[in-house]
Amino acid sequence: MQIVRSRSGALLFGGLTSVLVVSGIIAGWHPRARSNPATGIVVVRGAPITAAKAVPLTPTSPNRVAPTAMPVEAAVADLRGAYPLLSEVAMECRAEQCSLTATIRPLVSQNDLDRRQEMLLGGLAAVLAQDGYRMAVPFDMDEVADNTFHIRAHVTAGNYP
Repeated sequence: MQIVRSRSGALLFGGLTSVLVVSGIIAGWHPRARSNPATGIVVVRGAPITAAKAVPLTPTSPNRVAPTAMPVEAAVADLRGAYPLLSEVAMECRAEQCSLTATIRPLVSQNDLDRRQEMLLGGLAAVLAQDGYRMAVPFDMDEVADNTFHIRAHVTAGNYP
């Protein structure tokens, strides 16, 4: 910026500054400018959110277990009768520790799918419990062919309260 003196001796820069200051004051006091609401921080609160209650899960182990374990052959026959999708069902025991292996055949219908889900979600454990065995969860499940699974489970035999 360059400061220039006029003939009258007044500073032009000073005159220009005062013109700007006066116009700023006029604009600040203008009634239209005062009618706009002031800006600031606005806090918006939503409705309180209540925590969802957990749905109680059904126990995977049955509440009532037979007092003594039935023979292994009887337990295997009960499993085959309850779940016809199972093939190659075998159960071997040493002392009170047993291992169960079986193959789940491919599904044919929606009913087969429902039965397989029931079986895997506690049905095997329930059938074994009626015969006096307790199945450990989780168990191993491998896909050996297209939609054909092989399961391995640890089972305990013995007296339970």
